[in-house]
Amino acid sequence: MDPSLYQIITTSRGLKYSYYFSPAHPSKLTLLFCHGFPSTSDDWHHQALYFKGKGYGVIVPDMLGYGNTDKPSDPALYVSSAMSKDLVEILDKENIVQAVTIAHDWGCKAVSRLANYYPDRFIAYAFFAVGFLPPRPGTTDFGDQLKTEKATYGYELSGFYLFFSEDDAPGIVRDHIDSSISILFPRDPKVWETRMAPTGTLEATLLENWETPLPSYMSEEDKKAFKTTFLKNGFEGPLCWYKIMTNNMQGEDDEKIPSTQVVPPSSSPIFFGAAKQDRICLPEIGYQTFSDKSFNNHTVTTHEYDADHWLILSKPDEINRDLEAWIESSGIEAN
Repeated sequence: MDPSLYQIITTSRGLKYSYYFSPAHPSKLTLLFCHGFPSTSDDWHHQALYFKGKGYGVIVPDMLGYGNTDKPSDPALYVSSAMSKDLVEILDKENIVQAVTIAHDWGCKAVSRLANYYPDRFIAYAFFAVGFLPPRPGTTDFGDQLKTEKATYGYELSGFYLFFSEDDAPGIVRDHIDSSISILFPRDPKVWETRMAPTGTLEATLLENWETPLPSYMSEEDKKAFKTTFLKNGFEGPLCWYKIMTNNMQGEDDEKIPSTQVVPPSSSPIFFGAAKQDRICLPEIGYQTFSDKSFNNHTVTTHEYDADHWLILSKPDEINRDLEAWIESSGIEAN
């Protein structure tokens, strides 16, 4: 994406955010794209360039901990109430009153909390791979979550959170960067069932420098760019997104969410793009969320892609087509 279109803001928390911005043509909506782990704003380049060419406004931040945005190592700075305010301040800087927001991976948690804290600023929500993530206020035992996952799905889905929460994890991931890239972007999605998701398997895989072929959508040039970025920036910031989940910071933060705003407004259309081959963010988890009675009055559009977790990279044409059709058919207008 054109480097000259990147802007810098220092938020009221004193944190610097870098974000790509192209203003909307008259009568066109502005789209806010939020990436996940381990990514940067560039993961959305297929979508950003497509919708920019269609006249939509496009905002794509490097999320906190990534790219040219600040990378604090204090997990407390990554709780959703604070990051939601950061993102809204970006909209304020560009005089955007309302936007459509689109997310992948951990970006889906960021967008879920935007719906909880600032429902008046967003008129539609799109989630890829991960569905809407309801608030989970209070303290919980992460081990209980892992037991439930194994009983429900046959294996732990989130065991790697525990490794990512350890103090030495950023160094291990960085020191074994080729193995890290291999396990995060495997050609065979089933690798995640045995090499990443269950407790202890990811750390063991990295320490043995295990590698597997990369998928076709990740070229050697892409791999080189990833290595350059993350060897420079490290993983201390990105892994804070996991630490707040295992140390209950996020649960305590969720207690701030008003009881009347635990789901997006029913007037806001929702799109859920599931990744059929994802072995951690299983499609059925998203479907179950949107089948809950709290969404009975919502208009939810779902589409399942024959793709692994990284569907925004592997299925860009399909996703651009479906997103555009959803936006245009929803009849949404910004104030």
